[in-house]
Amino acid sequence: MRKYLFKDIVLGEEGLLKGPFGSDLKKSLYVPKEKDTYKVYLQENILKKDNDVGEHYISKEYFDKKMSRYEVKENDFIVTCDGTLGEIFQLKNIKQKGIISSSLLRITLNNEIVDNNYFFYLFKAVIKKALINKGNNSVLKHLPGVNVIRNHTIELPNITIQKKIGNTLKLLDNKIENNNKIISELENMTKVIYDYWFLQFEFPNEEGKPYKSSGGKMVWNEGLKKKIPEEWELKKVKEILAKIQNTYKYNSSEYKKKGEFPIIDQSSNYICGYTYKEEDLLKFKDCVIFGDHTKFVKYVNFYFARGADGTQILNSSNDRLPNYLLYMQISNMQLVSQGYSRYFKFLKDKYVTIPKKEISDIYICRIKKALEKMKKCREENKDLCNLRDYLLPLLMNGQVGIK
Repeated sequence: MRKYLFKDIVLGEEGLLKGPFGSDLKKSLYVPKEKDTYKVYLQENILKKDNDVGEHYISKEYFDKKMSRYEVKENDFIVTCDGTLGEIFQLKNIKQKGIISSSLLRITLNNEIVDNNYFFYLFKAVIKKALINKGNNSVLKHLPGVNVIRNHTIELPNITIQKKIGNTLKLLDNKIENNNKIISELENMTKVIYDYWFLQFEFPNEEGKPYKSSGGKMVWNEGLKKKIPEEWELKKVKEILAKIQNTYKYNSSEYKKKGEFPIIDQSSNYICGYTYKEEDLLKFKDCVIFGDHTKFVKYVNFYFARGADGTQILNSSNDRLPNYLLYMQISNMQLVSQGYSRYFKFLKDKYVTIPKKEISDIYICRIKKALEKMKKCREENKDLCNLRDYLLPLLMNGQVGIK
């Protein structure tokens, strides 16, 4: 291992650069997107790991006049400096030329000294914590200044070892990402079928033809103010919910980064943490999670522990409305935002349509393999994340080597 200063592993004086002063990038300077405008990359791009989110742009004239030094290039790293500290993202396949915002740090590495993949994991495992600890505030709201970061000491193995370690960890993350894409594609497939069968009412009739367009009988429903198939019903959510057993509710401070059993809460993350305590599990075949404060909706078909206050668990007691259909219907509901409020009381008074049992049974049968595949991908991702997080510190401090 060899010691370097941070400034020695970046390209030139501006290989490590904080975004422009806020007064130089005011909202009044933003313009509509056009062919020659420049995108302003924000913390949102890092947190969502997506180049394309965000709709802030500056003109080419203003870029040429004052912002050109803040331009981002392919394979640059951008880091959050304010609020959420030290989150890192590498820009790849850039479609929109742009600049960093005031709250970001841009890092352009010298790849003769440091490998991009290795640096990404080193930053997450070692550098981020070290930089945050350099802050002299009891509650740090900003990363240290650029001059402090420039003179921060970093230990690196030779470039060949870096590439081997970086590639190994990247392979694990690529597999996790691929599984997430599979899950997303399968969810889209189940939704397409749902929309066609249960919103357009074109489920197969007795002859296997689309029900509504083939003349299937439709009757007026006063609650929905539209026609629905004959023998279908309308009920309030609260009328079809089974009673849920009481179990321990985990506070976020109790979440573990790895463990045997997942914890599900009302946050946007599908799995928010882990526990080793089997006695705390909810052992449903499947159920629906609704965020009382967040309105996020999740379908869960494995055993899990319950997150803290606001994590509402819905289990259908009506065999004509299996939980995945309940999940689809709730996902399509519109609940008026009322700030930090409780929405479950409003959800319970919403109506759901209850199809004929044979139709819901056929639908679940059609998507069964997709649901099982999604479950398998999530289980595999848990194991891959645990392996990656176990190897990461060992590889970074040299306790484990790669031939």
